[in-house]
Amino acid sequence: MIALNTFIQAAMGVFRLYLFIVSTAQYPRPECAQNPNFYQTQPKKLHHPLSSSSISSVSITSSNTKSVQFFIRLFTFVTRALRFLCSHLAASSSSKFAGMKSIGRRGIHHLQKLNAASVPSELIENGQNRVIEASLTLIRERAKLKAELIRAMGGAEASTSLLGVPLGHNSSFLQGPAFAPPRIREAIWCGSTNSSTEEGKELNDPRILTDVGDVPIQEIRDCGVDDDRLMNTVSESVKLVMEQDPLRPLVLGGDHSISFPVVRAVSEKLGGPLDILHLDAHPDIYHSFEGNKYSHASSFARIMEGGYARRLLQVGIRSITSEGREQGKKFGVEQYEMRTFSSDRHFLENLKLGQGVKGVYISVDVDCLDPAFAPGVSHIEPGGLSFRDVLNILHNLQADVVAADVVEFNPQRDTVDGMTAMVAAKIVRELAAKISK
Repeated sequence: MIALNTFIQAAMGVFRLYLFIVSTAQYPRPECAQNPNFYQTQPKKLHHPLSSSSISSVSITSSNTKSVQFFIRLFTFVTRALRFLCSHLAASSSSKFAGMKSIGRRGIHHLQKLNAASVPSELIENGQNRVIEASLTLIRERAKLKAELIRAMGGAEASTSLLGVPLGHNSSFLQGPAFAPPRIREAIWCGSTNSSTEEGKELNDPRILTDVGDVPIQEIRDCGVDDDRLMNTVSESVKLVMEQDPLRPLVLGGDHSISFPVVRAVSEKLGGPLDILHLDAHPDIYHSFEGNKYSHASSFARIMEGGYARRLLQVGIRSITSEGREQGKKFGVEQYEMRTFSSDRHFLENLKLGQGVKGVYISVDVDCLDPAFAPGVSHIEPGGLSFRDVLNILHNLQADVVAADVVEFNPQRDTVDGMTAMVAAKIVRELAAKISK
């Protein structure tokens, strides 16, 4: 549409130039300049039919007035027709584009529409089951292979295994975290750094870190699978990793809604509640944010309701509503806000968790960090933790960490050089060292 409109404007310009040449050929400019009353003795000026201003430099004699007027009328008709067509097509394409955007926001669940076409529901459900089973089979076989490799190398008491969950549609603002897992992996093995963690463990040793790939979230959703079954698929994927001793899952999000199915799976697999250390700018404990029980802002409400956590510590909080505080009190959550971090620092940097429960789970939302350290997040909240604050908390934690997640990194808001990707990768590296033993 823009190109066609540009063409019309250019054609009008060429026609104006033509009229100017005709007029100056009939009345040379020197004569016009020498005789101030020249135009008063000539026929009336023509007014451009497409503009409110007249073509002041053009006068035409009676011998060629009719032919020029014919071309003007013809040109006027053609350009007006083209403009009408252009505006109609633009409006049509605009409405279609708006519709496409609406579809994109809802997600592509085209198979859900097949029921209206009298397609048997059993056919759709069987197809969905095959896709889910194929996804789980891939996770199962990859985890089995990695566990066999570790045992062949002499074994380990616990070994970290990455599992990507590229889910972003439960975000209340931006859905960019769905693109995070591959960017984090790329940064983990970036040539700008080495494979050693700060505690001296080598990540290129499979006994320290392996990778079982991603849960194919979008492919499953494209089959019309709803969020209930999708969350169950995430939980089953985590359990498949845990079944292969000595693997322990370190999950790469994705938005924070993934923490609920992951924690649920870990708790159910181990047979009891966990202690959870949650680093975040937000408590994510709304009962049902914007009517979505699986919202990334409601994940810890689901965890506490399910009895999957005995103790929940939230650190780095600096964006909390009255509902967030009320929900915290309701579930007995220990909320440590940034406004009191200076007085809480010593306690938080010397935590001892997990006594009397099945283990400790760590959830790190990248926006727990001040945006000076991690600008690539959907919800930028100034006044957060420094990167060293986070590492001190993780390094000094006394606990048996059985699983963890790193969530809410949004590559679409990162710096050109991928600074936040490197920050998220560094957290993953240090968590891997904390889990493995």
